[in-house]
Amino acid sequence: MKRIPAILTSFIFLAFTSNRPRSFDKSELIPGNIGTKQVQAELPGSIKIINNSSLKHLPHVIADLSTVLERTEFLADLLSKNGLTIYLNDVHYKSFKVSAFVMTHGEDATYHVTLNRFNRQASDRALAATLIHEIMHCILLNIYQAAIQRDNRAQMIVNSFDEKLNNGVLSSNHKFFYLMNSGEDGQHEVMYHLLYPEMVSLLIKFAKIHKAQFIDYREPELLMWSGLQKIAEYERLTYDEKKDIETAILREKGLPVDLGD
Repeated sequence: MKRIPAILTSFIFLAFTSNRPRSFDKSELIPGNIGTKQVQAELPGSIKIINNSSLKHLPHVIADLSTVLERTEFLADLLSKNGLTIYLNDVHYKSFKVSAFVMTHGEDATYHVTLNRFNRQASDRALAATLIHEIMHCILLNIYQAAIQRDNRAQMIVNSFDEKLNNGVLSSNHKFFYLMNSGEDGQHEVMYHLLYPEMVSLLIKFAKIHKAQFIDYREPELLMWSGLQKIAEYERLTYDEKKDIETAILREKGLPVDLGD
């Protein structure tokens, strides 16, 4: 068994939402309904998704999203030849403040994404957006883990990430490792500046295959902001732009839209 470097200990439990719970009890996990066939979507050499969630529409969302992921070239440049495995489970919360979060044991490429049962109110497009968000977190964490274990390919990816980050709006000290070690807000900065356009593209392609296409070109861009509302770029948006984002997210998640004047 590989020793987990000390720097990784803060990533054993990761929640990629605003308002992370202070602790997590595995007993809160809800197994899939007994007698219901679990859906497993496998992308050879890249991503394997095993669904243990009881969310009714999730199997169809996973199937169509997996088709999209399988055809996506940029993933091939980010994933190792062994790929990664993602398990989906349910978790109980009293509100929608936490939509989903990721757990990993650190020593392998296996990740556990737990989905708030409130997601049963969400549209299929919102479910896809949540899965895309969490999958990107798993990919970034997988690169991080491999890089600190001195994997050459992962280190090359990190170097390319740093070049892109430094050529953007971030300051020179905001490198991949710095941001990944800065909590979920820093990790969301990495996601926005390196992966956001691809995430939007994945959502658009999913909606087309799923026969739930967006009418307005801005809709997928607004929805894909879900979970990214605490980054610096979001704070620079105008009030109206923020209102449009929040409205789009709440509507797709089946939640009341009441943002005030």
